[in-house]
Amino acid sequence: MMLRVQRMYIADFFKVLFVLTLGMSALFGVLSLIDKLEEFMPHNPSFGLLLQYALASVPRNIIYFLPMTTLLSSLFIFSQAIKRREIVAIKTSGGRMKAVLAPFVVIGALLTLAGFVLGEFVVPVTAKKVRATTAEITEQGKRLAFFKEGSLYIRGKDGSIVKISLFLPSQNISKGISIFKFNEDGLTERIDAETGTWENNVWKLKSIQVYDLSTGKISQIPEMAYTEIESPKIFSEDAIKVEEMALIELIRYKNRLAEAGFRNVKLSVDLGSRLSYPIVNLFMLLLGISLSVGGEQKGIEKVFRIKTQGTHSNAGVVSAGLGLLISVLYWLGYSFTLSLGYSGTVPPILAPWIVPIIFSLISLYLYHNIPE
Repeated sequence: MMLRVQRMYIADFFKVLFVLTLGMSALFGVLSLIDKLEEFMPHNPSFGLLLQYALASVPRNIIYFLPMTTLLSSLFIFSQAIKRREIVAIKTSGGRMKAVLAPFVVIGALLTLAGFVLGEFVVPVTAKKVRATTAEITEQGKRLAFFKEGSLYIRGKDGSIVKISLFLPSQNISKGISIFKFNEDGLTERIDAETGTWENNVWKLKSIQVYDLSTGKISQIPEMAYTEIESPKIFSEDAIKVEEMALIELIRYKNRLAEAGFRNVKLSVDLGSRLSYPIVNLFMLLLGISLSVGGEQKGIEKVFRIKTQGTHSNAGVVSAGLGLLISVLYWLGYSFTLSLGYSGTVPPILAPWIVPIIFSLISLYLYHNIPE
């Protein structure tokens, strides 16, 4: 009997979660496309490209909405169970609520793992697809720069290939520059420079070695103005997108910045958020369950001082409203602490964890106090 009840709740939970998550993610994918139509339409894009852009936006939206839809789904399912007096029946028959709810702890952990896997292996690919589709629509697929494994690759004005090991868009500084020049017979010259800075509308390269492959001659130049690389304004948007990089790539890039003597506070905060954001899926699920079944919705009264007597007939509406309220509070608090981290007011390593830890402690406390 108990196993049948658990299966029913699990099936209902996943149905609601699937509809909410996919529906909201697809809706916002369409909205993001509508927001770009003014930029896209002058280029007369095909319907296929527009659809490709919208679909590629969906995985990123799933990551963003999963905590909210997890909370809404758990609140809705168990509020309906209370409305139908199923929780009372379970307790009357001698059932233990923690035993009934135990599978949802596992589900919450799996949702956390799914969020992390999506963020690491799916979103970077689809985020690149979004950018590539945008470029294909607006620039006929021509991109001046590609960012790969922490290095920036640029097509020079003269057709040369430029590799920049470390590029800092905010300061227009490049380190570890290699320029490869070709003719119809192949590679003819390689230029290596320790650093490059954008000054007076030209790149100033320093500590340069020039390898002439046709003669085998190597020459050293202290400094030179190099005009064959585009302005950083042209390619800086292609330089680095955090959402297009896996966690390991971000860590390597951060370490390379540190080795070069640069401290990127925003990158440190984004690294922490890559780990902290998926974890909250588990605790949002526990929070939704606890607020629903914690003493016939007394959990809601404990936290929000909301009187819920007489609202069982509108349990779905109450749970939806409460879920949206909690989600808005979470996102506002989370965005606020991230901004404090970006500004350096709060240590970057701590900023992404403040709100998730607060919500986690609240959910654990309420779940622990669910009456048997």
